[in-house]
Amino acid sequence: DSKSSKKEEQQTKIAFDENNFKDLVNSLNMAAYRKDKDKLRRIAAVCSSHTLNCSQTADLVKLTKGCNCDVAVTCYGSLTDKQNFSKVVLSKFKWEEEKKEIAGKIKEKYGEDI
Repeated sequence: DSKSSKKEEQQTKIAFDENNFKDLVNSLNMAAYRKDKDKLRRIAAVCSSHTLNCSQTADLVKLTKGCNCDVAVTCYGSLTDKQNFSKVVLSKFKWEEEKKEIAGKIKEKYGEDI
């Protein structure tokens, strides 16, 4: 079933350690990633092969003002501590509309309620 295949996929991902995370943040601050869509593409690539925690995701959300809702949704599938998502990541969003949009996209993409 799809739940077990998602769990297997999660287990094949590599945890994104703090040194690698710092390198990612530094690279996203470089001129090559001026556009938010380029940042989002880079973050999506990282999420395809690594796991993140909510604290790291919150930092990425802060870095990507123009696409931060999409970053939150993209990273959600790679989180090791989804139970902290509302408290750590969603709390970074000021507007209730953004929070609802993120929750709706997560429900649509991952079939999970947050």
